[in-house]
This record gives sequence, C-alpha cells and structure tokens, in this order.
Amino acid sequence: MPMMKAVVKTAPKDGATEVTDRAKPVPGPGEVVIKVKATGICGTDRHIWHWDPSVQFMQTPVVYGHEFCGHVDSFGKDVADLKEGDYVSAEMHVVCGTCYQCRTGRGHICSKTKIYGLHHDGCFADYVKVPASNVLKLPSRISPRVGGFLDALGNATHTALAADLVGKKIAITGCGPIGAMAAAVCEFAGASELFLIDVSDQALKRSRNWAGMAGQRIPVNVLDTRGDGAAKALALIRERTGDGVDAVLEMSGAEPAINMALEIVRPGGQLCLLGLTSKKDVTIRDYSKNVVFKGVNVQAIIGRKMYGTWYSMLGMLEAGLDVEPIVTAEYDLTQFEQAMGTFDRGETWKVVLYPHGKPAAAPTRSA
Repeated sequence: MPMMKAVVKTAPKDGATEVTDRAKPVPGPGEVVIKVKATGICGTDRHIWHWDPSVQFMQTPVVYGHEFCGHVDSFGKDVADLKEGDYVSAEMHVVCGTCYQCRTGRGHICSKTKIYGLHHDGCFADYVKVPASNVLKLPSRISPRVGGFLDALGNATHTALAADLVGKKIAITGCGPIGAMAAAVCEFAGASELFLIDVSDQALKRSRNWAGMAGQRIPVNVLDTRGDGAAKALALIRERTGDGVDAVLEMSGAEPAINMALEIVRPGGQLCLLGLTSKKDVTIRDYSKNVVFKGVNVQAIIGRKMYGTWYSMLGMLEAGLDVEPIVTAEYDLTQFEQAMGTFDRGETWKVVLYPHGKPAAAPTRSA
C-alpha cells in the first residue's frame, strides 16, 4: 500500500500532534486525490493544536489542514472536467445540498456542513482526497505561495465584499492574516481610505510595512488602540471622516474591538463580523446608542459563498490583487511543529507549508 507523510492530531489534548506515515488515499466514485503543492496554517489549526473548546467535536486521529493547492493525481468514477495534472484547489466545506439553506443559495451556512481537516482527513499531507464537486481549477499565474491559502483569502474576500467598498472609508479591527488579506482586497476593490486597528506590536509593525506599499495609492492609517490609543484613534477617525467610517470589518472577535467598531462606524454604516470570540458571551456597550439609534447594518460572515466568493477572489487575483506579502514564513511539511510555534506566538502573518519541497521560484507577474 503506498504511504505518505501527514500531520496528524493523535489525541484529544493540547499538542498531541505527529508528522507520521499514513496510507495514501484512494479515490472512490466522485472523488479526486490531489498531490498537495502548498498548504496554509489557519487559526482553526491553532485551535486544533491546543484542543480548544471550539474544536472538541472532532474525533481523533485526523489529518489537519483545510487550505491548499496542488495537482490532480487520480480520480474515481463519475468525475468529469478534471484530468491528471490539473492545477487546482478545493472548497473544504462539504454541505448536504438538501437543507433549506443549500436550496436557497446559502450553502455556506448549511448546518450539516462537514469540514475536511476537522471532520475528515485534511490537506497537511502529501496527498488529500476531496469530492470532485468541490474542486476548482486555478489560473497558472496564481503561485503556489498564494494558492496554498485560498480558503483563508476567501473568508477575507467574503467579508470585504459584504461591505460597500467603492469610494468608501473602511476600518478593519484585527490585523492578523485575515485582516491583512481583507485590507488588500479593500484597497484593490476601490476603498478610498483604510484604518487598520490592532493591539499587537507584531501585527501593527507588519501593518505599517504593508501600509507603506498600499499608501502609495490610498491613505492607510495604522492605529494602536491600547490604553489612551483608543480615544486617539476615535478622534482621528472622526477628524478624517466626520461621523465615522462607512464600514468596519471585524476580524478579531475581541470584545473591546467589537465595541470599538460600533463606536467608529457612522450612522447607517455597516459592521461585518468574521472574528470568533474566545468566550461564549460578548457585552455590547451602550447598545441603544451605538446599534439601534445608529441604524447600523450588522452582518455575520461565515466561510465563503459557494462558489461566488471563489470566482470573485480568483478573478481579482488574475487581475492583479497582490497578497504575496502576507506570507511571512515558509516551511517543509515535516517542520510543522516549528511552523505552528511561530504562528502561535504571533511572529508571522501567513505560514505556508510545502509537502514536496518549496518551489524553486514563484511565477513572475507581467506588467
């Protein structure tokens, strides 16, 4: 039986992870086996690593990973429109197709969703098996360095495009990897000014570096809201906008950030919530004033629209959306523990793993 290397959560406790040998998957009817070229570490993988309450529905052992790109290796019966060697990625949320949400075009919120990398073996491996219906072909100009985290970029794209961006002033609370991706999407899609808000020295430093590039095209303000920084940020935003930003993309899930978002959004503005809280309950300050009397349009975001978000995201990447600077660390798959350590400590934005070795060079973009 052919074997492969895989990163496996071996037991339901903190850590408990091994890079070990597993049987190479065999495709059944309607399934595809993909040779993984690149795969990204996500915040969910950190929750799995620490065995946080949000992932304790999982049954171990299971292979981590749910964002990747690669090439079709083999496929079972009843698979059309794919051939060996195709450059692809996949939507790793598998939905039922029969519930009310699925049948009304909102499969991304199907309550029966199963996720590869949580419910089934994922892509932190030499090979991954997925339903052919979830596979998407990738343009050749998308480098594996970016193709390795399209799932996460899809979340950022879904959140950003939920807001009215063109010509608008947009704030992002939480400038980790997803927040950084959302900032890139907002800048590319026509926002007129950005306010990037965080409380982490490392996230703020990386955001300032990115702002130095994006700031050549639109104003980008990086705001540290620790201590009296929150009041200073609020004053600056009001000075620059009059009565607040048009929309806030909330990526942190932190209670202070959620309340800050409600403070800085203008009456009638939008609040798009993607960040997950670390606790069950969140307290909203001055609910009547900051929510009801403002007439704020609040929208919760989960995953990616199937498959509208994917096509919007791939189209923007083909048109020149540049998210490569968000990758700040790359490792071989066998270095998973080291890679997770840097990600867990907040030392990196996006971390990409290469099961078969890092490509010699990313494709160059034409001018």
